[in-house]
Amino acid sequence: MKKFTHAWLAFMAIKRLEAKRLSLADGLDRSSADKLIEWFRQHRDGVISGAWYPDSLIKDMANSHVLKYAPAEGAAGALRPLPETHLSYKYRQSSPVWNKSCVRVDPKDNLPDRCESIAESVIDHLKIQESEEKGSPVSPTSNQVALLLFMLSHYVADAHMPLHCDGRAFSDGGNIHSLMEGAWDEEIENYYEIDRVNGRFLYDEYGYPLIKRGKVQKYPSSFLKKVEDELYNRKFLVDWGGKNNNVWDFMSAVCQYSYLLSYSFIPEGYGPDNVTKKNWPSLGSMSFPDLSVAVLADAVDAIARIYFRIWRRYEKWRAGG
Repeated sequence: MKKFTHAWLAFMAIKRLEAKRLSLADGLDRSSADKLIEWFRQHRDGVISGAWYPDSLIKDMANSHVLKYAPAEGAAGALRPLPETHLSYKYRQSSPVWNKSCVRVDPKDNLPDRCESIAESVIDHLKIQESEEKGSPVSPTSNQVALLLFMLSHYVADAHMPLHCDGRAFSDGGNIHSLMEGAWDEEIENYYEIDRVNGRFLYDEYGYPLIKRGKVQKYPSSFLKKVEDELYNRKFLVDWGGKNNNVWDFMSAVCQYSYLLSYSFIPEGYGPDNVTKKNWPSLGSMSFPDLSVAVLADAVDAIARIYFRIWRRYEKWRAGG
């Protein structure tokens, strides 16, 4: 995904938490969400730059932004569980590779590991910051913690991009990978006010990205509004799904379902040589707007879940639990 999409997803994750906070259990759950929301507001101007560092500076795209699969011979193995509210879970059986075995394309791909490591680093940084006296040279700053969280949302979002989990080389040929991600970024740039000089969104009265005044009436026709509607109607689940125990388990499941979703959109028999700039949006059983809603809504939900569970672990530790 591209720059403004990554930032928008992080904002929408916090917006989702705020919208669903009353559905959380009173006590530790709700107070953790409230503290995270307030903390995010204090650092929101850094979201666009922070969430873009994995692409602009770190550049570990070859393995840490992907976990690619390809169809294989043999009986299909069981997929990792995923929360049933996710659209990629609901669409799974419509994928032409649903009942087929698959293999990892490159054993060095480590996207779930990257997400797990950053999530643990956020908690460690918060603990150290809490424990060290103010002014200590080894104490992380709040800005450093914010950067880690914004970077984490980048990797989580990338796992939801279907072509990041598809072994077909769609960055070759007509570079359909870039076209898909560009369409999402263009939609966000079209509808939202962006202060390019200062590298941030302009905000509405609630502190979230502001829709352009001249676009308010047209916004309901955008797939971005459909993403918000999907999230409004979707229950917020705290658990990782099934027997998943941590960020690594959850993100491994996300990558598997993203692979299935990719083949729903671009079926078997297609690759970089016969997918073109003209035919790419209409090859499979799934339209591009429907794919966009599934990808972006699930990404927001996943970021919100991971952010929340990180902050809750920290607050539980802080309370002596």
